[in-house]
Amino acid sequence: GVQERVNLSVPLLPKEDPIFTYLSRRLGRSIEEIGHRIYDGLMKNSSSWVLYNMASFYWRIKNEPYQVVECAMRALHFSSRQNKDIALVNLANILHRAHFSADAAIVVHAALDYSDFFTSYYTLGNIYAMLGEYNHSVLCYDHALQAKPGFEQAVKRKHAVLCQQKLEQKLEAQHRSLQRTLNELKEYQKQHDHYLRQQDVLDKYKLIQEEQILRNIIHETQMAKEAQLGNHQICRLGNQQHSLHCQWDQPVRYHRGDIFENVEYVQFGEDSSTSSMTSVSLDLHGNQSDHSQYLQSSPIARSIVSVWSVESTRDKQHILWPQRSECMKSFPKIPDPEELPTYFLPPENRGFRQVDTVGHGETQAPDCSSITDACNNESLNVLVKELDGNLDLKFKMPDDQARQVLHSRINNQTVTQAKIGAFLDHAMKKPEDPLWLVLNEAGLYWRAVGNSTFAITCLQKAFNLAPHEYQDIPLVNLANLLIHYGLHLDAS
Repeated sequence: GVQERVNLSVPLLPKEDPIFTYLSRRLGRSIEEIGHRIYDGLMKNSSSWVLYNMASFYWRIKNEPYQVVECAMRALHFSSRQNKDIALVNLANILHRAHFSADAAIVVHAALDYSDFFTSYYTLGNIYAMLGEYNHSVLCYDHALQAKPGFEQAVKRKHAVLCQQKLEQKLEAQHRSLQRTLNELKEYQKQHDHYLRQQDVLDKYKLIQEEQILRNIIHETQMAKEAQLGNHQICRLGNQQHSLHCQWDQPVRYHRGDIFENVEYVQFGEDSSTSSMTSVSLDLHGNQSDHSQYLQSSPIARSIVSVWSVESTRDKQHILWPQRSECMKSFPKIPDPEELPTYFLPPENRGFRQVDTVGHGETQAPDCSSITDACNNESLNVLVKELDGNLDLKFKMPDDQARQVLHSRINNQTVTQAKIGAFLDHAMKKPEDPLWLVLNEAGLYWRAVGNSTFAITCLQKAFNLAPHEYQDIPLVNLANLLIHYGLHLDAS
């Protein structure tokens, strides 16, 4: 700011500014006369810091910032150490009004090194208020009031700063609220655009469907015309089961729909003669040479053909497409989740010995909820809370694979499942192995029993107590429990 003093520009001072009362009227009847007398004084004593300070006051009244800085610099140079704060505060005021508030704050802090006069604190409070440092501003006003209790200007400015601070906090809160609303509107717009795109896809699909229906209608109409011309015929289901009745002894060109898939016999005309109707594939085995030669000579090779004969032979059934019932028997549906095989990750794979289970006579099942966690994993806690609300997990669904694994881990195969639970309960109360290993085994026990709630609790406790490098063991076993209940997304 001092280096740019030639270009400084400040607003006009209001008439009530205290600077107008700093120069005594005893020096002259007008401000020009006062300035003339200061000039005369400086001509006689060019090293008076008092006269230079008075000259800087004069130029502040005349609103000439360049001259103020020049006089204040000279006043600062000639001032004694205890009086340098006057020139510094005067310089800070003009820099502050010229919008060099950060520079002004540095100058006032320098003034406070020489004297902690209340005017310095008051000036620094004004500067910090302009810079938006409201907490520092209030602190400076408090120091000014301590130095001069009842200083009215400091009280008013302090209250004004506190009001401005609260207003800005309210405005910032409102801005954050508006920003959240704007983000929600953007998200809504994104979803709306996605909906419109889906609607376009649906409309295109609808047009394709309508076009296909139109083609089917045209095809049906053409087939009806051909039937009327005598080239082909459309048959109807007969009264007998698995029979199709045709009016003439002509090729059956067209039929569609599931109602024809179980037709085994075709009746022609009014007589009772019937023929078997089946569909065959040309992909035959070598031991069926007779039928292979017949089909290879057909003009429509490598397609499905209709075989007509007076009677159906047993050999011919081998070359036919299998019935739907046979397909269902040979290739049943995908198993339900509870029927899918599950897995147990044994700690022995990572170098641990198997948990020793020795009978102690108790009959109580292992209760993992009484175990205190060493630490809690936040992401696992969130998953478990979500699983608590899943109704499917409330039902008991014993896991046969888990039960087989549980019994295979006991040397004595005659031990009952309840006895194994008692072993584990005793091992948790007086553990000879790391507790998380026992809790992992307890999770396997409850998987076998089918109580998912207890199993999840045991595996969560095992995870929280296990060392970091072994935490995958209870996690893999928890995932297999969720697979058993069909919760594949949570398991992944």
